[in-house]
Amino acid sequence: MITNAPQRQRRILELLEHQPSLPTSGLPEELGVTAMTVWRDLKDLEEKGILRRLHGRVVRESAAGQEPDFGSKRTRNQRAKDAIASQAVNTLIREGDCIALDGGTTVAAMARQVLPRNVTIVTNSLHTAQSFQHHASRPVVYCCGGLLREASGTFIGREALAFFSKRRFQRYFLSATGVDAEAGITDLTLEDNEVKRAMAASSDEVVLMADRSKLGVVSHMEVMPWRRITHVITDAAPSEIAPIWARAGSGVRIHHMM
Repeated sequence: MITNAPQRQRRILELLEHQPSLPTSGLPEELGVTAMTVWRDLKDLEEKGILRRLHGRVVRESAAGQEPDFGSKRTRNQRAKDAIASQAVNTLIREGDCIALDGGTTVAAMARQVLPRNVTIVTNSLHTAQSFQHHASRPVVYCCGGLLREASGTFIGREALAFFSKRRFQRYFLSATGVDAEAGITDLTLEDNEVKRAMAASSDEVVLMADRSKLGVVSHMEVMPWRRITHVITDAAPSEIAPIWARAGSGVRIHHMM
């Protein structure tokens, strides 16, 4: 019996890694819980955008259709993303900083905040760069080159990796599809994850920005382990983030919004 909901949900996602769809009828026995408990777990995963329920079966959301584009993800949990972005700007960005931003919608929400003076923003995201184009705080904005991914609006490939390898940043602001105590930080595509790691390697600190819907989720590929993270900004309650705190250790500072 798996009594912990995040562990049950991880097991469901592990089963889906090996088959395109999964019958729900066998899950109560597999997990050692009631059908109602399984129904709640599947409903929670569907609300987080991780899987879809279809007539007695479930499929990964990425298998049910195309990768969600930037516009469709922008409106999910927008209030939480704005609160996380506000905390990031107010506590971790200083006048004159040079910062790296990835292409996630939580990170892009920083464009709705007032920045300190003379901030330089470097990103691999066309959407993020455009969000700051007419920003009232007048940051200096650089965007790398490379191959443009249609779904995410991010630049990937050798040009992007070379661009970030030659720069230094005070902080890199990172988003992810999944945030799990054991699996670490995970996301959907190898190419985007390579650029995320390049930005982290060029930064003094790495700031993970994740709303509570990302906790306990394991996506397709690891972005980086917990030892690379300096700060976590989340709207999750302390009890929800406790397993991550225990795994990541005292080297990670966790910022909560309640």
